[in-house]
Amino acid sequence: MFNNSLSGKPFRRKRKAAFFEGYGFLPFMIILVIAVMFSGCKKKEAAAIIDEPDPDIIMERPELGIPKWLPGDYAHVAFVFGVGYETEELRAPVISYLSEEFGMAENGGLIEPLVFPPEYMNGKRINVSFLSEALKNKDICGLVLLGSPDRAYYALMDLVESSISYPVWSIFPVTYTTDEILGTECGSFFVMDYKDNGENTDSSSDSALIDVMDKGVKRYSGDISDVMTPIIRYIKKTSDGSNDPYSPADAVEYLKAEYENIFDDFSLTRFVEPESRLPSLNHYVLRLNK
Repeated sequence: MFNNSLSGKPFRRKRKAAFFEGYGFLPFMIILVIAVMFSGCKKKEAAAIIDEPDPDIIMERPELGIPKWLPGDYAHVAFVFGVGYETEELRAPVISYLSEEFGMAENGGLIEPLVFPPEYMNGKRINVSFLSEALKNKDICGLVLLGSPDRAYYALMDLVESSISYPVWSIFPVTYTTDEILGTECGSFFVMDYKDNGENTDSSSDSALIDVMDKGVKRYSGDISDVMTPIIRYIKKTSDGSNDPYSPADAVEYLKAEYENIFDDFSLTRFVEPESRLPSLNHYVLRLNK
C-alpha cells in the first residue's frame, strides 16, 4: 500500500522542480514578460486634430492669382457703347475693365462689344435694324446699352419685333421727349437713369435735357464698373439659373443688395413719368448722395 505522502503535495512540487530542471528557467521568464506586455497594452484615443499650425513651424503659401473669368463656350452679353463713349479713347477704360473682369467673346470671354453708328448721334438718317443685324445668329444672353442715343428706341422696337429671347438693359439712356422715354421703356427689360443730387428726377424740359447733352452730364462721372459689374453678374446669374430674368422687381432688389457694398449712400427709386405722374414698372433712377 502506497503512503499518502508519496501521492500528495510533496510529489507535485517534485514534478515542478523537475520541469524547471528539464527545460530551464529562462524560456519561462520570456513567456511571462511577453504576456505582461500584451496585458498592459491599452487602446489609445486618437489625438484631436488641431487646425492651428505649430507656432515653431513657419508655413508659407504661394500667392496664386485667381482669374476672374475662364474661357468657355457660353452665351455672350452684348455691350453697346453710345453717347459719352464715341471715341476709342473714351471707350478704352471701360473695355479694359470688361476684358479683365469678364473677358471678351473673341477670347472665349463673356462680353461682345459694339458701338452705336455715328449717324445715331449726329442727326442723320439711321439704320433702325442696326441691333437686329449686329446680333443676328449670335448666341446672346443679354444686351446692355450704355448711353444709348435719343433715337435708339427705334432700333429697340425693331429688335423686339424680331422676337428676341434675352433681356435688354438701357443704362443712362439719352432721351429728350416723353415718347422717347416710353419707347426706351417698352423696348427694354430694365432702364436706369442717373441723377446728381442737384438734378430734379422728374424734370423733362427740353432746355434741361439739351443742357445735359451739351455738358455731357449723362456720362456717369464715377467709376462705371461700380454700376455695371452687378448688372452683368445678374444677367449671367439669371441666364445660368432658374430665376426669371424678366422680373424688374427681382433685378432691382439684387442691384440694391450689391450697391450696398459699393456705394456709401445711394438710392434706386422708380422713375415717375412727368406727364402722367405714374411710376414706371421697369425704369429706375440711381442717385448717389455725396
